[in-house]
Amino acid sequence: MHQLNFLNKEQAEKIAESFETPVYVYSEEKLEEAANNFLAFPSAFWHSVRYAMKANANKNILKLFHKKWILLDCSSEYEAYRAISAGFEPEKLQISGQETPRNLSDLLEKWVKMVATSLQQIEAIWKIAPWTEIWVRINPWMWSWAFKAISTGGETSAFGIWHEYIPQIQELSAKYDLKITKIHIHIGSENTPESWTDSANIGLLFVSQFQDVTTLDLGGGFKKAIMPYEKSADLQAIWESVAATFKQFAEDTDRKIHLEVEPGKYMVINSCSVVAKVDDIVNTWTDGYKFIRTNTGMTEMPRVPMYGVQQPIVVLNNSSETEEYVMVGHCCESGDILTSKLYSQEEIEPIILPKVSEWDIVIIEWTGAYNASMSMKNYNSFPEAGELLLRNSWEILEIRKRQNLEDIWKNEIEVI
Repeated sequence: MHQLNFLNKEQAEKIAESFETPVYVYSEEKLEEAANNFLAFPSAFWHSVRYAMKANANKNILKLFHKKWILLDCSSEYEAYRAISAGFEPEKLQISGQETPRNLSDLLEKWVKMVATSLQQIEAIWKIAPWTEIWVRINPWMWSWAFKAISTGGETSAFGIWHEYIPQIQELSAKYDLKITKIHIHIGSENTPESWTDSANIGLLFVSQFQDVTTLDLGGGFKKAIMPYEKSADLQAIWESVAATFKQFAEDTDRKIHLEVEPGKYMVINSCSVVAKVDDIVNTWTDGYKFIRTNTGMTEMPRVPMYGVQQPIVVLNNSSETEEYVMVGHCCESGDILTSKLYSQEEIEPIILPKVSEWDIVIIEWTGAYNASMSMKNYNSFPEAGELLLRNSWEILEIRKRQNLEDIWKNEIEVI
């Protein structure tokens, strides 16, 4: 059975008593630790850390990373404006999303950088800001070997400009006298020095075809183990190998290329616990399953039913007995399962927990990434959960209020 991550039993009980559950709780210490890990890894000619804010965009998390001189990758214009409201200077932001911003002119004038992910976007940027440097995302022939749902490279992915269109990128560069200064590639989650070195070699191959490029952005996808059977990416080993690749490129071409990385999940997943409660215990007779119904679920943790990942679950009680349970969420939805078979979200998989009772406190650990930011809020009209921050001083502060019920429908316009 799993142990608590950063909260202790007394803190969890105090939170469950003082705040309405479910509630997200973040650790300032864990956030700083992850940021420091990325700032410290070795690189050939210096590197920049650009947090992928889609993983979690709470203003307080952004402010913490801003203090660490971390840059931001935004997946939409709305994330960019959100980052600016959190205190980020526009020039520290890049947008590398699928949709061309509707306010592209305003953003470019503010010096937000747009990474072109299509040939049409290159022309759109030039028409508005012919003076700006162009950053381009190229889709290589390589894809993630993790699992298909998170692959962002290869022929089945719409992310970036397919690599065989490089001649067309060069034609646009010559036609409009564009200065292409950064190449961006990202294929999804990778975990070994070999896979990251392969990506670096491919990225540097693209760099070699554009003489003005000074930066290669290798994206993110760093694995952070959250279950005992998983293995975290060894950042030091990865970047020692990648640094050697950059140094060899410099020897061969006399070009020292700056490295950028875009960690998202790795930066925040370890920083959050969802505090919830047992609502009910039901079963499907003696030969069936025993189910724990909770007061949380896909509304707060969509990553579980979306990808079929598994999360550490801790029940806080004093029971010395254990039982086998399937834990489910509170939504009227057959897919709202919190203990599914790995990468097969349609199949349930019982787990062993202390014998539970109604209103026992349940802690779902390692929930900092792609949960609050991707939440299916208001499904079944459940209010959006609140968020708390455990400061380094051990003070627990509210950083987002739980949504008022009336706010769910406040923007609806009655016409009948």
